[in-house]
Amino acid sequence: MPPTEATIPLTNDGNRIVKPSVTIVPKEANRRQAQSAVAEHETVPDDASTPTANENGNLPAGEQQQQHLSWLGRLSYHVSISIGQFFYRLGRFIANNPWRTIIGSWLVVAVCSLGFLRFHQEKSPMKLWVPQDSKFLHDTNWVIDNFKEGNRIETVMLTAPDVLTPEVLRKLADITEEIVNLTVTNSHGKSFGWNEVCFKVPLIAEYTANERRKREVAESSTTTKRPKKQKAFLTPSVDLPSFMFCPLINRLPVGCLERSILELWKFDREVIGNLTKEQIVDKLNRTTISPVTGHTIDFSELLGGVQRDWTGRIVSATALYSNWMVHVNYSEVDSDVSGNAAGTEDWVTEEAMLWEGKFLERLGEIGNDLGDDETKLYYAAGRSYGDISADSMFKDIDKLVFGGVIMFIYMQLVLSKFSWTEFRIILGSIGLLSVGMGFIAGSGIVSILGVSYGPVHTCLPFLLMGLGVDDMFVMMACYRKIHETHANLPLPERMGLMLKHAGASITVTSLTDIVAFAVGSITVLPSLQSFCIYAAFGVFMMFVFVITFYVAIFTLDERRIATRRNSFVPWKIHDEKSTQLWCQYNLMHRFINFVYSKIILTSVGKTLIILAVICMTGLNIQSLMKLRQKFDPNWFIPEETYFSKFIVKNREQYPNNGYEAMLLFGNYNYTAELQELLRITHELENRTDILHSVDSWLEPFQDYVHTHYDKDIGEVVLSESDFHSYLSKFLYSHEGGRYQMNFKFATKLKCGAPAPNITVTTIDFKFRPFGEREEYIPAKHAVEVLLAESHFSTKAPFNTLWAKVFGNWVTDEIIDTEIYRNVALAMVGVMFCSAVLIVNPQICFWIFICVLLTLVNVGGLMQRWGLTLDICSCIALQLAVGLCVDYAAHIGHTFLTISHGNRNRRSLETVLHIGAAVLYGGGSTILSLSVLSGSQAYTYRTFFKIFLLVILLGLFHGLVLLPVILSLVGPPPYSGFIDDPNKLPEDIEKEMLPIADNQKWRIGELAQSEEEKQPMRTDPVL
Repeated sequence: MPPTEATIPLTNDGNRIVKPSVTIVPKEANRRQAQSAVAEHETVPDDASTPTANENGNLPAGEQQQQHLSWLGRLSYHVSISIGQFFYRLGRFIANNPWRTIIGSWLVVAVCSLGFLRFHQEKSPMKLWVPQDSKFLHDTNWVIDNFKEGNRIETVMLTAPDVLTPEVLRKLADITEEIVNLTVTNSHGKSFGWNEVCFKVPLIAEYTANERRKREVAESSTTTKRPKKQKAFLTPSVDLPSFMFCPLINRLPVGCLERSILELWKFDREVIGNLTKEQIVDKLNRTTISPVTGHTIDFSELLGGVQRDWTGRIVSATALYSNWMVHVNYSEVDSDVSGNAAGTEDWVTEEAMLWEGKFLERLGEIGNDLGDDETKLYYAAGRSYGDISADSMFKDIDKLVFGGVIMFIYMQLVLSKFSWTEFRIILGSIGLLSVGMGFIAGSGIVSILGVSYGPVHTCLPFLLMGLGVDDMFVMMACYRKIHETHANLPLPERMGLMLKHAGASITVTSLTDIVAFAVGSITVLPSLQSFCIYAAFGVFMMFVFVITFYVAIFTLDERRIATRRNSFVPWKIHDEKSTQLWCQYNLMHRFINFVYSKIILTSVGKTLIILAVICMTGLNIQSLMKLRQKFDPNWFIPEETYFSKFIVKNREQYPNNGYEAMLLFGNYNYTAELQELLRITHELENRTDILHSVDSWLEPFQDYVHTHYDKDIGEVVLSESDFHSYLSKFLYSHEGGRYQMNFKFATKLKCGAPAPNITVTTIDFKFRPFGEREEYIPAKHAVEVLLAESHFSTKAPFNTLWAKVFGNWVTDEIIDTEIYRNVALAMVGVMFCSAVLIVNPQICFWIFICVLLTLVNVGGLMQRWGLTLDICSCIALQLAVGLCVDYAAHIGHTFLTISHGNRNRRSLETVLHIGAAVLYGGGSTILSLSVLSGSQAYTYRTFFKIFLLVILLGLFHGLVLLPVILSLVGPPPYSGFIDDPNKLPEDIEKEMLPIADNQKWRIGELAQSEEEKQPMRTDPVL
C-alpha cells in the first residue's frame, strides 16, 4: 500500500519558518517522509539559504544522493562508526553495572598506587635544570670528584653615608662577635659552632708582619716576561732553612677564613673601639697583607661607593662587606637531605645548613634591633636563594586549593538545575575526585618507571582539573541533548548514547594532549621531561576514570533524580518531582544562538572577524620577532624578602661585581707548560671588555721565582726539581699562601718538601656583570676559544672553563631553540593524532591553523606583557599546545557530525551543540588559575599570564574563527557519503556520533501513527 501523502504547508516570513504542519504517515514511510519534512526551527541569517551540493559540498534535505566513498571517506566513515559503537557499548555496560565499575576503578587506583613505593622527589639542581648531556654537567662532576671540597660564602653588608667611621666598625665588630659565637645542635644532639663549619687556612701572619716590600702590579701584556722586583728584607720561606722554617709553620694555627676590614686590627674590639677616622683611613690605604692570615689582600674590594682624593687614597665609602667562608665536603653532600623541594639548593652538608639557618635567624634579630636610621644591615647566606626560591614557589599552594574550591562552585553552576533534586553536588564532587584519581594513578605508574617527581609538578593537578572538567561539561551537554529528545529511553540507553556522542570528542582532545606531552618528554631539560611524562600518564588515567568512574556516578545520580531524592540529603524523598527554578544552560543556549545567528555568522560578521584575525596576527608577528630569551634567577625572589633587598643594594653599591669563573687544568706537565699558562693569563687580563678582573697564581709565582731565584719562568724552563721546590716554598709564603686552595696534589702538600704532582689547578677571574644573553654567551664563548687555541706541548688530559653561573647560561643558550622545536614537534604530533581520529584532512588543516594562530598571538602578547623565553615559559608553552587544540578539535569534530542544512546552518548547530561546553571548560581553567594573578611567585605569575592568553585566544580561534571558516569552506559531514545503496541517509546519520537535529526527531515522532508509536531507537545498528 503506498504511503499517505504528507502535506507540509509552510508560511515563510523571510527565512524564518513560522509553523510546520505534518500529516501522520504509516511507519514504513516514516524515515523518508521525515527526511523531507525537516524544517529549520531557529532563525538563520539571510546568507543561510540552502545552496546546491556543487556549491557547498552538502546535499540538501530530501535530495541527498548516493555517493561512493573514496578510500579516505570510507576510512573516516568506519572510524567514526567504530568509535561510536565502542563508546555506546561502554556507556550501556557501565550504566548497567555502576557499582562494579566504581569498585574496579578503585582497585586500579590501589594497584597503581603501589608505584609510590619507588617514588622519589628530585632535589638536586643538576638533575633538574641542567641538560644531562651538557658539557657543564660533565665539568661539574669532574670538579667535585677532583677538588672534593669547596666553600660557601656568608655575607654581611653595612651601608651608611660613610662606613669608614669608628661607629660603623664597632657595629660590625659586635655583629662579628655574635656570628662567631653561634652554636647549633644537629639531629643527633651534637653541638657545634663556627670553628667546626668554617673553611680553614694556615695563618702565617707572624712571619710576614715585618716585611717591608709593597706589592707592585705590572701592566698587562701579552708577553710572559716581567721585570724583576725588589727583594724584601726578609722572606722566611726563602731565607730561613727548611728545618727552621717548617717546624714553625707546622706549629702555626689553622684559622677560619674570613674577609673583613676588621682584619686590619685583628678583630680586637678594644682597639677598634678607640680608633679615629684618620687612623681607619690610613691603615686601610697602606696595608696589603692581612695581619690575621698573612696573605696578600686588597681591602678596597670589600668597599662599595668608594671616594678617593686627588692622590688616589680612599677617603670614604658607603658600603662594606664582611664574608665568612663555610667549608663543604662534597663527599658528604646528600641532596635528598640538604636539598629543597624546588631543586634550587647548592651543594651543602647538613651541619652547614643548620649553622647558616642560625646565622640568618640571628642577623634578622640584629637588623630589627639596629635602630639606626643611617646605618643599614643587609645579609645573605649560602642557603638564602634556595630557601626563598622554594618558599616562593610553594607558598601560594593554598591559593591553588582555593582555586579548586572556586572551580567546584563553578561546576555546580554549570552542571546543576537549581531544584532540590537536580543540584549536582555529588556529581561535581566525584568529578573532581576523578581528576584526583587520575593524578594519583598516573603518578604511581610513572614512579614505577623510575621517573623522579620535580618542583614544577605542583601545578599538574590543576592542569588535569581544567582538562577533566572540560570533558565533564561536554558529557553533560550531550546528556542534556539526549534527555530532551529521548527522555523515554531506559537510563542505560541514554547513558550509552551520551557517551557515544561525547566519547569521540573527548577522546580526540585527551589523545592530542597526551601526544603533546609525550613529544615534550624528548626535551633535554630534565624537569620539563619529567613533567611531560607525569602529565601524559595523568591525562590518560584521568580520561579512563572520566569515561568509567564518572559515568558510573553519573548513572547513580540520575537514578537518584528519577526517585526524587534530595541532592543534599539523599534519604529524603520529595512528594512530587521538584520544579526546575532556573537553568543557565538554556540561557547560554539562547545567548549563543543570538550572537552567532545575528552577528558572527552574518556576512558582515564573518568579514569583520577575518579582518580582525589578520590585523591581530600581523601585529603580534611583529611582537613575536622581538620576543627575547632572558632569565634572571633572582626573579624567583619576592621583593619583600631580606635577600631581595640584599641583591638590590649589592647591585647599587657594587655595580662592577660580576660572575666568578675559573679555568681548570688537569694533570699537566706543568714544568713544560708554565709559559703557555702565563700567556693565557695575560690574554685574559687583556680582555677587559668581558672580564672584570683576573686572579692567577702564575704571575705572583713568576715574580716570586724571579725575585728570589733570579729565574724568569716566562723566558726559561725550570727543571722538575726546581719547579716543585719553588712551588712548595711559594705556597707557604705570604705571596702564595692564599693560592693553596687553587691546587689539588697527588699527595698532601708538606712544608719543606717539594710539591707533589699537581692533579688540578685553576686560574680565577670574574666576568663583567652582564645583563643580556647576547652579552654573556659570546663572552663565555670567547674565553672557551682562548682556551681551545692554546698551544700546550703535550696533549692535555683535561682543561675547561667552569663557573657556577653556567648552570643558568647553558640553559639560556638552548632554551629558545628548545621551545620552538618542542612546540613544533608537539603540533605535528597533535595534528597527526587528530588526523587519525577525525580522518578529515580539511578539518585537521583548519584545526592546525587555529592552533598555529593561537600560539603566534600568544607569543606576540607575551612580548607586550613583558614576558621572556625561559624555563617557566617553556613549560607553559608546551602545555599550551595541548590546551588550545582542545577547543578547535571539539568544534571541528562536531561540525563533521552535523548533517542537516548548509555550511552556515551546520556551523550554527555546531556551536549550539558543543559551544557552551567548550566555553565553560575554558572558563573553568581561567577561574581556577585566576587566584594566581596576585601571586608573588614568578613561576605562578608566568603560568597565569601564559595560560590566560592561551585560553582566551584558543577560545576565540576555536569558537569564533573556526565556525566562520567552516561556514565558508567547511567539508561535508560524515553522513554526506553513502556506500550502501540500500542504506538511507538518515540511517548513516544515526550511526554518527552526535545527536540529530531536535526538530527532526520531533517530526519523526509526530510522523508515527498512534497505534505504532513507541520509543525510537537512535542506533539501529546497535
